[in-house]
Amino acid sequence: MVFALIGFWRIGLEAESNNGNRTAHSTEGVDTVKANKDSAAATPKVIAYYFHTTYRCASCKKIEAYSREAIETGFVEELKTGILKFESINVDESKYKHYIDDYRLYAKSLIISRLEDGKQIEWKNLTKVWQLLRNKEEFFKYVRDEIGAYLKES
Repeated sequence: MVFALIGFWRIGLEAESNNGNRTAHSTEGVDTVKANKDSAAATPKVIAYYFHTTYRCASCKKIEAYSREAIETGFVEELKTGILKFESINVDESKYKHYIDDYRLYAKSLIISRLEDGKQIEWKNLTKVWQLLRNKEEFFKYVRDEIGAYLKES
């Protein structure tokens, strides 16, 4: 419970400090996605990452479940064609630890990343997922609106 409260407080501070602005960063160290020549799917233009640790509270699991459901039901065609991808990543695994620095993670987070030619050009931490956790409809709308905006720009 204490972790959750600290997480809410820290997320609120970050949201206030960056006003929800998108972040364009160097992609050095960030894995990018390349098209698989044997796959009919397109190279993703947007990736939604849910970053978590091995230990997950009920709220953390709910954020992942809501995120997955919002994306899978709101972007059926985009997922099917491979333009959009959803990944759940445990940053406690050594091969994924770099994401902590790459995306300045301090809590379980839903990050959206926009790619061009397989290279990340911008990303955004959807910090409001914590605030909207008790309102599934608003949570879905927020996630879908943010991903939809990234898809339109691609």
